[in-house]
Amino acid sequence: MDVYIAFAKQHWVLSLLFLGVLLALALNELFIKMRGLTKINPQFLINLVNKEQALVLDLRSVEEFKAGHIAGAKHVDVPQLATKIDILLKDKSHPVVLICAAGHKSLGHAQVVRKLGYQRVYYLAQGMTAWRQDNLPVVK
Repeated sequence: MDVYIAFAKQHWVLSLLFLGVLLALALNELFIKMRGLTKINPQFLINLVNKEQALVLDLRSVEEFKAGHIAGAKHVDVPQLATKIDILLKDKSHPVVLICAAGHKSLGHAQVVRKLGYQRVYYLAQGMTAWRQDNLPVVK
């Protein structure tokens, strides 16, 4: 422990930067939770689909979707998200999972879906990148 304290004293700028980044990450996670959104991993997505028939919405471009997507996922153009989700899912307590290429776009649009009144809104952390890294199947 003394080594860490000595390092922090000698490199106080680095230590403050590290604490700042750590605080920013913690606040980001807190804000996501406060908005009623849940970040999930591919295994949790598989469980949601298998056990509760979650609606999976792919927000990537048509070309990316056609190149390979999760089985059962529905492609949705982002500008039509609000209209399309109301057509695809009437039960607002049913789980909805949003997917994009890396997880950033789906987080922002998960907030939109939550504001539409859907109660169980999830987004795939790291998007299709995480799905492919886990060597999970895609369909074309």
